[in-house]
Amino acid sequence: MSLLTTAEFEKALKTLGEALDFANQVQSDECKFKIARDACIQRFEYCIELSWKTSMKLLGSQTKFAKPAIREMARSDLIESAEIWLDFIEVRDNSSHSYDEDVAKKVFFQIQKFRGEANHLLDRLKSLS
Repeated sequence: MSLLTTAEFEKALKTLGEALDFANQVQSDECKFKIARDACIQRFEYCIELSWKTSMKLLGSQTKFAKPAIREMARSDLIESAEIWLDFIEVRDNSSHSYDEDVAKKVFFQIQKFRGEANHLLDRLKSLS
């Protein structure tokens, strides 16, 4: 059975939200914050993958790559801005290829924006299923 369902996407977003909330709670402890931030980055990476793959499944699309999928999601009105989502994909690509403190800070900033966009997408996907 495929994991590409809105329920699985929703669970993944919940875990991302929990990690973000925890990171925000421990900001005053640098060590705990970095560990929490890294957890957020990992959870973001699988959330972004689930977001476009679940969207393609529900749209009945055969698209196999993130960037064309994002464009298709925008054309189908699942997301409002392909540019914002393409930025998320770029950030994910940067975070998964190397570890650098500056990259981690930038990714964490984008993840906070992603949370709202992803929840909006989830609402749209639920209306399709």
